[in-house]
Amino acid sequence: MNHETCKKQKILHRIKIIKGHLGAIEKMIDNDTYCVNILMQSLAVQKALKNLDLEIMEEHLGTCVIEQAQNGEKEKLVKELMGIYKYK
Repeated sequence: MNHETCKKQKILHRIKIIKGHLGAIEKMIDNDTYCVNILMQSLAVQKALKNLDLEIMEEHLGTCVIEQAQNGEKEKLVKELMGIYKYK
């Protein structure tokens, strides 16, 4: 299995875990679970999403960004990264 395939599988695995946690939150709400417990689970999902974002960004910086810089697409590169930063 090459690096790209391995990285992709790892990211997809993380997404499946996050989806499972979201399903758990849905059940907790449906079962009238104590609000603080729901909030803690929600915060855990948000942290997992942030970690997923960081992993995707690391992969992007190590591949696409380098390729764009080498191809002289610096203006596109800066615009793209600034767009991501604005969502932070």
